[in-house]
Amino acid sequence: MKEADNNPKTQKRSVVFPIETLEQIDKLAIKKNVYASEIIREFVDKGLAVNGYEENIDIITDIIHQEIEASIKSLANRLAGMINRLTIISAAAYYANITIISDLIDKDRYSSFEKIEKAARKRALSYANMKNGDAIAKFMDDEEVKKAVSEIKGGDASYVDFDV
Repeated sequence: MKEADNNPKTQKRSVVFPIETLEQIDKLAIKKNVYASEIIREFVDKGLAVNGYEENIDIITDIIHQEIEASIKSLANRLAGMINRLTIISAAAYYANITIISDLIDKDRYSSFEKIEKAARKRALSYANMKNGDAIAKFMDDEEVKKAVSEIKGGDASYVDFDV
């Protein structure tokens, strides 16, 4: 075991500890096979490091906030890009569907393709403006769909047949 050298960068201090504390320091020193003074210096250094951390917590917090904001902004931009691509794909599917429907529409059964397409857009916008749970519930409600089809056909919702 080696005591600290008389280094011009060090200075000796006398410190008074309770007996119980000194006994714990001595036990730890024996266990680690070092002088008690090394244990005391180690604890003082650790305590000062914690104190320095506490003093710099605002700086550390600001850095963490900046990192989180940068990550969220990056993810938000990725999500916005994905939503944009999904919107484009959805619009393409929409136009493909209305093109196919316009060719297949039974002119005797439906009043006009334009009326069907307008009602579909109106209903889609209505769903888009609802809360998620409400929109899904309404979309999945067969009675609501029957009602929408009936409005387009100009008849009674009870006559709508989904099995056709």
